[in-house]
Amino acid sequence: MENLGESREELIKDYRDVSKEAIREEYAGHVMKIFVLRGSSAEEDHTPADVSIIIEGTETLRERRKASEQTEEKMAEKTTDKKMKEEDVNAAYNRCSPVDLDKDLVDWRKPLAWQVGHLREKYDAWVHQPVDRPIRLFGNPFLEASTKTSWYWVPVVWLPVVFYFSWHCYTTLAKGTTRLELTSDFSIPIHVHIFPLLFLLGWFLWSLVEYCIHRFVFHMKPPAHNYYLITLHFLLHGQHHKSPFDGSRLVFPPGLASLMVGSLYLFLCSTLPVILGTSVFVGGLCGYVVYDMIHYYLHYGSPKRGSYMYKLKAYHVKHHFEHQRAGFGITTKFWDHPFNTVIPDEKF
Repeated sequence: MENLGESREELIKDYRDVSKEAIREEYAGHVMKIFVLRGSSAEEDHTPADVSIIIEGTETLRERRKASEQTEEKMAEKTTDKKMKEEDVNAAYNRCSPVDLDKDLVDWRKPLAWQVGHLREKYDAWVHQPVDRPIRLFGNPFLEASTKTSWYWVPVVWLPVVFYFSWHCYTTLAKGTTRLELTSDFSIPIHVHIFPLLFLLGWFLWSLVEYCIHRFVFHMKPPAHNYYLITLHFLLHGQHHKSPFDGSRLVFPPGLASLMVGSLYLFLCSTLPVILGTSVFVGGLCGYVVYDMIHYYLHYGSPKRGSYMYKLKAYHVKHHFEHQRAGFGITTKFWDHPFNTVIPDEKF
């Protein structure tokens, strides 16, 4: 009987205390060979220290083992990544409390907007106990619909405004006729290349506006005796903390946002020359669009562990579930530092 030209008697060759280099020298001389390498310590139990199958000069058994090990490592990595991703997605959901319809302080079968004001001193504790269920604010279908917005409406409505004003500001500045009057007798020309700087300045100012609105408006603590301020707080932001995974209320409705956008535009254009104010404004508006998109992603996205977005998500989750009086930055934690509202121990 022969095996690829090798006789059965010579197919298996046994070595003791021989280096692998010496064995490899014989590879080229055989089409098929099984090498069994034993050490001196293996004499008693006859256990081989290594076994190699050589076919046409290639050490096939060891290569297959290596390939198998690599495949297993990749599968293990994928399993680990998937598990970590699932933990990341589910961790925040699991922190939400179930709603006991019979014992809760409000009747979830009815619109909540006009109920929360009656909670008085119990409101603050109640609103910061998140639940994973949608909220109905109003009984009127039109009012209820006006409080809900799908995330994609934010870029659909506001990005055309950003593009238009960017084009308008750039082409106006490109004419070279814009000057900044410092006194009645002295002015300096404004070059078109300053537009990107004004745009970035507006974006930076928006990050401050974002922080201030979130901290001083959305997280005001309404007086326990004031029914109307409690109701207002719940409509503005309290409902988001009560139901943080209500996807229809994670971004600003365009109607409500237009009040803020219009106020920012009027303020900048009354403070600066119109074209300069508009240039700063359009950067701020772009910053707002990015803010709303990031906020939605922090609630429903699954960023890669260790990435910047993952750290932001971990930070925001802690704001919702552990530190409601800190961590007011959404797109950046920058302003939390000078205002001393950084959340300690930012790890998820």
